[in-house]
Amino acid sequence: MQRTYHLSNFSQTHAEGDIFAALVAVGRRQRFPGGAQVLHQGDPGNGFWLIEQGHVMACRYGREGERTVFAVLGPGDLVGELACFAGVTQQVHAIAEGEAVLAWIDMAQVDQLLAEDPRFARWLLGTLANKLRGALDRVEEDHNLPAQARIARVLANMAANGEVRVDMTQQQLADFVGVSRVTIGQVLAMFEAEGLIERGYRHIRVLAPERLASIERLRTNGH
Repeated sequence: MQRTYHLSNFSQTHAEGDIFAALVAVGRRQRFPGGAQVLHQGDPGNGFWLIEQGHVMACRYGREGERTVFAVLGPGDLVGELACFAGVTQQVHAIAEGEAVLAWIDMAQVDQLLAEDPRFARWLLGTLANKLRGALDRVEEDHNLPAQARIARVLANMAANGEVRVDMTQQQLADFVGVSRVTIGQVLAMFEAEGLIERGYRHIRVLAPERLASIERLRTNGH
């Protein structure tokens, strides 16, 4: 079962069907053992990976080694594509979660697909346009949502497929959501008292993502 959660709240770039097959056909396949580094933050953005099998975690590390997880990606998802298309260095580390098989696609192969297959061009433009639309929608929504709803949404997204432990501190969550350390502590304490989460040392375990999602929907609808 694919496990995907996104602190960024933005959709992943996902390929399936003919697009997946086209990328696999031009890519250079490589197998990674669990814990292997697929991408390093700061690597040149001269290509991207397509996940064929397994899962890959996208994250960053702080000065003291603390890890912020942005996404856990599965089969069909792309890794490092935004840095590639933007012409910048890779913005996150990518680490294999268990054994994974990926296909590397460089810019020459992207150019080839764009020139030879109109379906790929339409898919790529549609994917990037949807990312931009989603980003704009989220910015507008976040401007109007109360802190409790924003926190509930982020936690629900982190555990979209069930209970999960996320290695992040309360301060990191506060910084991401854009609230004070006091506010994040108050809201998390309330969620914990209601059995929605469990706080530990430098981590948060989400126990009831569906109930957290319902809090977000109620707040979003003004109830």
